[in-house]
Amino acid sequence: MYEDAQEIIDYLPIRRDTPENDYINHLWQSFSVLDGSESVARPFAVMPFHLLFMLAIQYKVLRIYKEQKEKYELALTTKNPRDEEKDILAPESPLAIAFLGESEIVDFLKIAGLSADDARSIKKSIVRYRNDKIAHAKGYIEQDMENKIEEYFGWLETLQTVYRPMNQNVADVWLAEIQVGDDMEQFLETHFLDSCFSPRDFGDIIGILLEAEQRDFDQWTQVVNKGLELAYDQTISALHEIAKIETDDGKRFNTIRVLHENGEIDEEAKKSIIESEKDEEILELLKN
Repeated sequence: MYEDAQEIIDYLPIRRDTPENDYINHLWQSFSVLDGSESVARPFAVMPFHLLFMLAIQYKVLRIYKEQKEKYELALTTKNPRDEEKDILAPESPLAIAFLGESEIVDFLKIAGLSADDARSIKKSIVRYRNDKIAHAKGYIEQDMENKIEEYFGWLETLQTVYRPMNQNVADVWLAEIQVGDDMEQFLETHFLDSCFSPRDFGDIIGILLEAEQRDFDQWTQVVNKGLELAYDQTISALHEIAKIETDDGKRFNTIRVLHENGEIDEEAKKSIIESEKDEEILELLKN
């Protein structure tokens, strides 16, 4: 289960402040130790995994504050935080979001578009599960870890779909900011931290970034490389789509070259391209 569970990292930010990063590493190490231990201890690995799940959600709520501040502030009008909890009013870290109860955190996701039915289901299957089962000494031991963690991932994937329009808006903002000659490696690293973008979020917009016109070849290559590093499957999928629709021979060549170099053009697809391709450089590339 360890390898599958590691996908939780894809839903956590690519770049994080040191205290957040240390906390995530602590939770992940706790999970991996328990998951790899003797069967008597392994069921308790669900506890640190639950905290990783909640932290992923808290990052999403932090994004609401950053991108839809007025709606976030409106949702807080009924709250009266104590002095030591005032950070929730203008959070700079997802850790501040924990002032809210877990059910309240889930409700904030409705601002981003989570349906009321899904919010109720998350609170029932995840939040109440934590409260009624694993958070208190009630004698409960989780015997079906695999299915429970699959359930966590199912809800993360639901939230990913909910956040896709927000991610596309972020991509539009980034494209408006990019200037000719900008170092895209540095640009993306800075914006990953500012936007709390996860690898899955980046995967949602990699196609938009690669298809945009206002970038030179070096910038395009830097985006491709970052995509292959952080969101490989989505990047390969986007490149296949570009190869199908791109009319500029140079862009098609570079797209097919990247796919070819990464072994992502099978023999059947290669044969099909060769049969219809007119560009000599592409033909030479695929035949060698």
